[in-house]
Amino acid sequence: MKYKIGTVARLLGVSPEALRLYERNGILVSERGEGENGYRYYSRLDITALLRARAYHQYGFSLRETEALINTDDAAFARREYERKAEELEQEIRRKQQILDYLKGILKLLEQLGSELWTIRPAIRPGLYRLEFMKGEELILAPEQLDLFPKWVGLAPFAFPSQRNSWTALESGRDESFSALGILDTDAQSLGLPDFLSQGVYYPPVPSLYTVVEVSGENASCVGYLSHLADYVRRHHITVTGDPVCRTFLSMNKRENYRRFRQIWLPVAPDESS
Repeated sequence: MKYKIGTVARLLGVSPEALRLYERNGILVSERGEGENGYRYYSRLDITALLRARAYHQYGFSLRETEALINTDDAAFARREYERKAEELEQEIRRKQQILDYLKGILKLLEQLGSELWTIRPAIRPGLYRLEFMKGEELILAPEQLDLFPKWVGLAPFAFPSQRNSWTALESGRDESFSALGILDTDAQSLGLPDFLSQGVYYPPVPSLYTVVEVSGENASCVGYLSHLADYVRRHHITVTGDPVCRTFLSMNKRENYRRFRQIWLPVAPDESS
């Protein structure tokens, strides 16, 4: 028995155009009714082939790969294709799990925002890689780094905006900031330490003062949003051993004041961070 294209499309929950697409790619071979505008007709075996094609689609096989599997008579070929796709899916699942873990980490930061915002406490700055690309508003990437930058961008969501502020300049009331892409050492490790990270700068873990700040506006100056940290250092006579480095973990309301929330680590002498 033969079934019209509309009946088969409705039965399988796809559009008639999807069936035509399968046919154009060699997955189906319909019969035409009489007349110039004859309907396409499909058999019972076409329906089972479509069910198999839908399964292949869910596995992630392309139309070309699906056609090869539907029409092969080589069981060893089918097994190899299944093994290849299983490995791809396992890699995808691992990647999704890494992304889920990262997202949960950001969620934890948001849950703690009320208690952490503008407070200062000792912490060990995590190791991180940074690729600086701007000083103030000036692009400072070397020509050979222009092809490197997209590779770092491709690490999203693990790659994040990261600023470094000159502490010496800040102490004299000036904002000298360097924008970068950053990635935490733990995330770099889970991603297999891509070779191109070595072309950035690695910041090892160090004792630090930690704070979370909110920044608004296009040209927010670190002289303002780091003033509480500078006052704390002066009051407690703390020895600063490096520039503060930040991780922006949330950006919102770009249309108006563009609010950003940042974790900031200020390296200090080990015996003065507690």
